[in-house]
Amino acid sequence: MKFRTKLTALLLVIAMLAVMVIGMSSCNKTDIPDGTERGTTTAFETTTAYETTTAEQTTTVEETTASEETTTVEETAASEETTTVEETTATNTESSDPTESAYLDELFANKTELRFDENGEFRILVLSDLHIISGGLFGRVIGYIRRLLEREKPDLIILNGDNVTDSSISSEKEFERSLRMLTNILEKENIYWMHVFGNHDGEMSVTLEQQQAIYESFEHCLSKDPVKELTGVGNYVIPIYGSDSDEVKFAVWGIDSNSYLSAEDRNAMFSQNATGFNGYEGTQYDYIHFDQIEWYREVSELMESELGNKIPGLMAFHIPLQESHTAWMNREGCEWTGSKREPVCASPYNSGFFEVLRQRGDIKAVCNGHDHVNDYMVNYAGIKLCYASSISTTTYSDSVGARVFVINESDPSNVETYISYLFEE
Repeated sequence: MKFRTKLTALLLVIAMLAVMVIGMSSCNKTDIPDGTERGTTTAFETTTAYETTTAEQTTTVEETTASEETTTVEETAASEETTTVEETTATNTESSDPTESAYLDELFANKTELRFDENGEFRILVLSDLHIISGGLFGRVIGYIRRLLEREKPDLIILNGDNVTDSSISSEKEFERSLRMLTNILEKENIYWMHVFGNHDGEMSVTLEQQQAIYESFEHCLSKDPVKELTGVGNYVIPIYGSDSDEVKFAVWGIDSNSYLSAEDRNAMFSQNATGFNGYEGTQYDYIHFDQIEWYREVSELMESELGNKIPGLMAFHIPLQESHTAWMNREGCEWTGSKREPVCASPYNSGFFEVLRQRGDIKAVCNGHDHVNDYMVNYAGIKLCYASSISTTTYSDSVGARVFVINESDPSNVETYISYLFEE
């Protein structure tokens, strides 16, 4: 029994020693690949450490680079924006194309610079369809003009076509003598004036080019024909400057609406049985041609570019547009005044000029003559389409007068207009 007890105790001790040895062996090793001793850096640990370090370094480098790149981009963008602003400012200060600026200066150059008066007002009187004959005006018409000048005190007068219309006039000397019956009044009063041609002005042996030269020879005439290659004679613009500045505040345009359709145009239109215009049936009057329209548009845009804004203006031409008829037919929805006593004798061809004026938005009023006894105005799509009436002997007594335009320097887009009747009750 004692031997068994001793043997059992011995076996127990041996078992306990074996457990201790195994335990100590487990504490001296880590969970690493076999054959690798404690304290030695393994390939796994090296790779992991490298990747971790590299990832951290890469992140750091990428973040630093991205930050530097962002800063660089922002600085570059700021620099470019500054440069762009400076360049834009320089461009606005000095025209990028000096030839365009020079062309505008040439168009604006004239015998004088018209300005708003000290009260910030500019007044325009339109005399249309005078139909001066050889030997001059009828005596009572001269009296009418003097009364209108005294009453309205205009800063500028527009002769709106059919000015001298005697087909018997056969020489420049005779033409000048007839025209002087009118211009002597204006020259004596030191009033500046301009003109456009009507359909009857060319019905004599003195050409429009010869007439134009005679008109321009008068001291106070501001009419011009600066672009000889355009259709018509006398397409031009006159700037009106501020009362105490050199800023252009308003513009007065003169356009030649020409006379009669060419044979080619007539054949093209009437062979197609065109019936698009229902104003005056059978009219064969000419229209404002495409090159004139394009010239206006280009100059209008050039003025806006060079002067910094659209310049509001008045445009004068003799033959009305078809839209004058349309405007009257729809007048109840518009601002309007006056009377329509005869058909609108526009061209049967609509060249689209009104739409170009509307799109540009700088022309605030258009003034026509031609139809002697019409004296109405309709504000149609933002443009006041106006008849000038007439003081000739072909006008009804209750419509004898002339159209007046009053422009205020503080609000030049708001053009005031009315007929100054000579026989108002």
